[in-house]
Amino acid sequence: WKTLYAILKYAAEPIIRYKGTVAASTVVEALRKIKAGASVCIFAEGIRTWDGVTCPILPSTGKMIKSAKCGLVTYKISGGYFVSPGWSDSGLRKGPLSGAPVNIYTKEQIQAMSVDEINEIINRDLYEDAYSNQLKNPQKYIGKDLAKGLDNLFYICPVCKKIETLSSEGNVLKCNSCQTSFTYNEYGFFENAPFKTVREYALWQQDEMKSLVANNTSFTVKQGVLKKIVKHNETILSEGDITIDSSAISCKDATFSISDISDMDITGRHGLVFSIGKDYYEIKAPGNTVKFLHYYRLYKLCNQEALHES
Repeated sequence: WKTLYAILKYAAEPIIRYKGTVAASTVVEALRKIKAGASVCIFAEGIRTWDGVTCPILPSTGKMIKSAKCGLVTYKISGGYFVSPGWSDSGLRKGPLSGAPVNIYTKEQIQAMSVDEINEIINRDLYEDAYSNQLKNPQKYIGKDLAKGLDNLFYICPVCKKIETLSSEGNVLKCNSCQTSFTYNEYGFFENAPFKTVREYALWQQDEMKSLVANNTSFTVKQGVLKKIVKHNETILSEGDITIDSSAISCKDATFSISDISDMDITGRHGLVFSIGKDYYEIKAPGNTVKFLHYYRLYKLCNQEALHES
């Protein structure tokens, strides 16, 4: 976003962190700014929530704050998930949105805490369960095409359990295999569906994905583009169908071992970035790419659990 970046750089001096990488350079730059007397705003989760629950913060956050030897203000935004869901392909919805400081910690208080304790207070102060609040006090979020983009998050039908058969249009999520359809209403709830909330559906899908990963089920996204990124410059390595299984992620002649990938993350709604050593790659595709991220993280988790048991 060269034009937008120029504006942001002038207005806010942003400190960039590449998703799917170790954030060492970002930490160094943040510490330099703080040491020079500036205040730094950190979006500690690094990503918007796709299911309404605040994502965990990056583990290095507490270490960086302790190293900065400064005070800390935690600030939480409420209502943002329903105004602009991470999976949505439609515009903003009109509804309640607010933000306020949660706690103010002095430099002395921060220095008295361990790194784990700092991470714990940040996770606690920033935690938001959008659906829990919405169930207690329902609020309307009005907009067009409310369900458009739900197939960016969901790829398993909860009725027939077919994979990659979902599509969204208007206020409806539909399975093109069993023809089941669910309505997503202005309160952010499903109607005529096995699940009331996106969160419930997402947790069910995660459990299903665990079984698929264990059985080495492969996933494919059509018409993808694989790029290598070096200092903001992109080079196309391959184009075509992109596949992931328990051994590798591949696009035609380009193949990367899953075990070699150090980190992976989503950018926007259809972008997938990952790093191998100092090399940084991006996948762009018109279909659902979040399933690749889910597959990768569950594969890593299963391997860690297996190593722990052994």
